[in-house]
Amino acid sequence: MSGYRVRLIDEKIDKKLKSSGGILLKGVRYCGKTTTAEFHAASVVRFDASEQIRQQAVLMPHIVLQGKTPRLVDEWQLAPSIWNAARYEIDKRAAKGQFILIH
Repeated sequence: MSGYRVRLIDEKIDKKLKSSGGILLKGVRYCGKTTTAEFHAASVVRFDASEQIRQQAVLMPHIVLQGKTPRLVDEWQLAPSIWNAARYEIDKRAAKGQFILIH
Protein backbone atom coordinates (compact mmCIF):
# COMPACT_ATOMS: atom_id res chain seq x y z
CA MET A 1 0.00 0.00 0.00
CA SER A 2 1.68 3.16 -1.22
CA GLY A 3 1.97 6.00 1.26
CA TYR A 4 1.03 3.88 4.27
CA ARG A 5 2.34 5.28 7.53
CA VAL A 6 3.52 2.59 9.92
CA ARG A 7 1.54 2.52 13.15
CA LEU A 8 2.38 1.22 16.60
CA ILE A 9 -0.36 -1.41 16.33
CA ASP A 10 1.00 -2.99 13.13
CA GLU A 11 3.37 -5.34 14.94
CA LYS A 12 0.61 -6.45 17.30
CA ILE A 13 -1.77 -7.14 14.39
CA ASP A 14 0.89 -9.25 12.64
CA LYS A 15 1.50 -11.21 15.82
CA LYS A 16 -2.21 -11.84 16.46
CA LEU A 17 -2.84 -12.94 12.86
CA LYS A 18 -0.05 -15.50 13.24
CA SER A 19 -1.53 -16.89 16.45
CA SER A 20 -5.32 -16.82 15.95
CA GLY A 21 -7.94 -17.41 13.27
CA GLY A 22 -9.20 -13.86 13.28
CA ILE A 23 -8.97 -10.49 14.94
CA LEU A 24 -11.42 -7.70 15.68
CA LEU A 25 -10.44 -4.04 15.37
CA LYS A 26 -12.61 -1.52 17.17
CA GLY A 27 -12.22 2.20 17.58
CA VAL A 28 -13.75 5.60 17.04
CA ARG A 29 -14.68 6.78 13.57
CA TYR A 30 -11.91 8.10 11.33
CA CYS A 31 -9.04 6.85 13.46
CA GLY A 32 -7.49 4.76 10.67
CA LYS A 33 -8.90 1.28 11.38
CA THR A 34 -9.72 0.51 7.75
CA THR A 35 -6.46 1.90 6.40
CA THR A 36 -4.50 -0.11 8.94
CA ALA A 37 -6.47 -3.29 8.28
CA GLU A 38 -6.16 -2.90 4.50
CA PHE A 39 -2.37 -2.82 4.93
CA HIS A 40 -2.53 -6.28 6.55
CA ALA A 41 -5.32 -7.77 4.41
CA ALA A 42 -5.00 -9.84 1.24
CA SER A 43 -8.65 -9.21 0.25
CA VAL A 44 -11.43 -6.88 1.35
CA VAL A 45 -15.21 -6.82 1.59
CA ARG A 46 -16.89 -3.62 2.77
CA PHE A 47 -20.43 -3.86 4.10
CA ASP A 48 -20.88 -0.10 3.88
CA ALA A 49 -20.34 -0.25 0.09
CA SER A 50 -23.77 -1.54 -0.91
CA GLU A 51 -27.03 -3.02 0.30
CA GLN A 52 -26.50 -6.02 -2.00
CA ILE A 53 -23.29 -6.99 -0.21
CA ARG A 54 -25.06 -6.80 3.15
CA GLN A 55 -27.95 -8.91 1.85
CA GLN A 56 -25.56 -11.51 0.49
CA ALA A 57 -23.82 -11.60 3.87
CA VAL A 58 -27.15 -12.47 5.49
CA LEU A 59 -28.27 -14.99 2.86
CA MET A 60 -24.94 -16.64 1.96
CA PRO A 61 -22.24 -15.52 4.40
CA HIS A 62 -19.79 -18.21 3.30
CA ILE A 63 -19.58 -16.53 -0.13
CA VAL A 64 -18.82 -13.13 1.36
CA LEU A 65 -16.07 -14.69 3.47
CA GLN A 66 -14.35 -16.26 0.46
CA GLY A 67 -11.18 -14.60 -0.75
CA LYS A 68 -7.48 -14.43 -0.07
CA THR A 69 -6.61 -14.36 3.59
CA PRO A 70 -6.45 -12.47 5.75
CA ARG A 71 -9.85 -11.30 4.51
CA LEU A 72 -10.87 -7.88 5.79
CA VAL A 73 -14.57 -7.59 6.64
CA ASP A 74 -15.21 -3.89 7.14
CA GLU A 75 -18.29 -2.68 9.06
CA TRP A 76 -19.34 -6.28 9.84
CA GLN A 77 -21.92 -5.03 12.37
CA LEU A 78 -24.11 -3.96 9.43
CA ALA A 79 -24.76 -7.70 8.89
CA PRO A 80 -24.39 -9.13 12.41
CA SER A 81 -24.91 -12.74 11.33
CA ILE A 82 -21.46 -12.60 9.72
CA TRP A 83 -19.89 -12.84 13.20
CA ASN A 84 -21.02 -16.45 13.70
CA ALA A 85 -20.30 -17.30 10.08
CA ALA A 86 -16.71 -16.08 10.49
CA ARG A 87 -16.35 -18.08 13.71
CA TYR A 88 -17.63 -21.17 11.90
CA GLU A 89 -15.18 -20.66 9.00
CA ILE A 90 -12.28 -20.16 11.41
CA ASP A 91 -13.12 -23.45 13.13
CA LYS A 92 -13.70 -25.28 9.85
CA ARG A 93 -10.52 -24.06 8.16
CA ALA A 94 -8.38 -24.52 11.29
CA ALA A 95 -5.86 -21.98 10.00
CA LYS A 96 -4.37 -18.82 11.44
CA GLY A 97 -4.92 -15.32 10.08
CA GLN A 98 -8.23 -15.87 8.31
CA PHE A 99 -10.17 -12.68 9.06
CA ILE A 100 -9.81 -9.10 10.19
CA LEU A 101 -13.19 -7.77 11.28
CA ILE A 102 -13.70 -4.06 11.81
CA HIS A 103 -16.48 -2.55 13.88
